Amino acid sequence: MTETADLKVMIVDDHEVVREGLRALLNRRPGMTVVGEAGTVAAAIAKAAETEPNVVVMDVRLPDGNGVEACREIRSNRPETRVVMLTSYSDEDAVVASIVAGAAGYLLKQTPPRQLVEAIRAVARGASLLDPAVTGMVLERLRRSAGRGDDDPLTAAGLSSQ
Repeated sequence: MTETADLKVMIVDDHEVVREGLRALLNRRPGMTVVGEAGTVAAAIAKAAETEPNVVVMDVRLPDGNGVEACREIRSNRPETRVVMLTSYSDEDAVVASIVAGAAGYLLKQTPPRQLVEAIRAVARGASLLDPAVTGMVLERLRRSAGRGDDDPLTAAGLSSQ
């Protein structure tokens, strides 16, 4: 993504009030435009294909499936689109599944607005990030895998080293 182009963001959350709040927050930022919104997995996949966002901000739990499935499908169809999972849930399986599905970030909804905006911009530039509250869980899962003598702790933890 070039520095001069507007960052195109899509929001996926099943709660309209969350989508509206995120849209208001992001559209106020210079160089950032919300190009689409969705409340289901099916709508997210279709809207991402239509709007070609640089970054998708995705909830993990959606009424017709989960954001992990949507992330996997969106990234399969358009690998240059980056996905940030934004959720209330910090469970280890959701974090690892999101990473395996191709998410570039995993943040909790209590993330302060300024940090969320910075995270979206960082992910758009190619960075990857985890909320500090979940980083320890991921590292501990890798340590447990290594402690069992697994040849490749990333693969054993459900992560790909490729």
